[in-house]
Amino acid sequence: MKVRAAYRLPDDKHRAVERLVRLEWLNLVLRISIVAVMYFALGNSQAMKAGWYEDILSLLPAIMFLLVVRFRDRTPNERYPYGYQRLTIIAFLAASVALLMMGGFLLVDSLIKLVSMEHPTIGVIELFGHSIWMGWVMIAALAYSVVIPLTLGFFQERLAEQVHEKTVYADAKMSKADWMTGLAAAIGVLGVGAGWWWADALAGALISLDIISDGFKNLREAVGDTLDRHPRFTAKTEPSPLPEELAARLRAMPWVKHAEVRLREEGHVFSGEAFVVPHSDDNLTHNIAEATRALNHHDWRLYEIVITPLPGVGPR
Repeated sequence: MKVRAAYRLPDDKHRAVERLVRLEWLNLVLRISIVAVMYFALGNSQAMKAGWYEDILSLLPAIMFLLVVRFRDRTPNERYPYGYQRLTIIAFLAASVALLMMGGFLLVDSLIKLVSMEHPTIGVIELFGHSIWMGWVMIAALAYSVVIPLTLGFFQERLAEQVHEKTVYADAKMSKADWMTGLAAAIGVLGVGAGWWWADALAGALISLDIISDGFKNLREAVGDTLDRHPRFTAKTEPSPLPEELAARLRAMPWVKHAEVRLREEGHVFSGEAFVVPHSDDNLTHNIAEATRALNHHDWRLYEIVITPLPGVGPR
């Protein structure tokens, strides 16, 4: 059985991935500390509960990435002749489904509390001999839960773009938007303090809608990659120009009459096929071998391009 050659990142990209791994370990540790801080400040607030669940869910992308990065570069074998690169897509898909499901659960839970007109209470605690309203503790915990992801998100986004890591990139975008969750939860807590019982459940519902939005956007992206959609670079919404670049490079070769290329994403790398119409069959195998080497070195994201000669290229 023909098995793919092992994929190796360029040295500069490999170093970037190593930096990203270290950053994600730091991210994971700090987010666990956020979950702990939020847990001890929960009280009876629905908004705090929603924020806490979102913080728990925010552990998933880091965990998924750290697991996948250990296995995806394994050498292809007879059982998995195409390798393990698609593990990245599986991780992205799993995290997206978890976000969407938990967001739906929290939305229903918040709406039930609104309909039943449940009145939350935020009590007082004793600290160092002073009585302190628990709401201030909650707001302090929310501030801690926002500042760390917001800071890490800038570094995550920059490194994820360099190495085309969609799972980390999506996590970075969510981290940078966490201030909205913190603000909504803080408003809910202050609303309860002002006697607006509905503010807490309403804030919880708004946070759950934000979770659902993140889950839906990430799920749409993951499903697109699974269905071999036209590939896109991490920070771009438009299709990647790589297929046209590769086709143009083939058409510039003297032996090629016409060429078309199609690509698909396999995690952080692209693979695909090139279809060429040669002028003649002279030295065809040699020409295809040389062209294959040229295409596979065109961009670091390209894992494998297979060239197929045809008598003619039909409609795209």
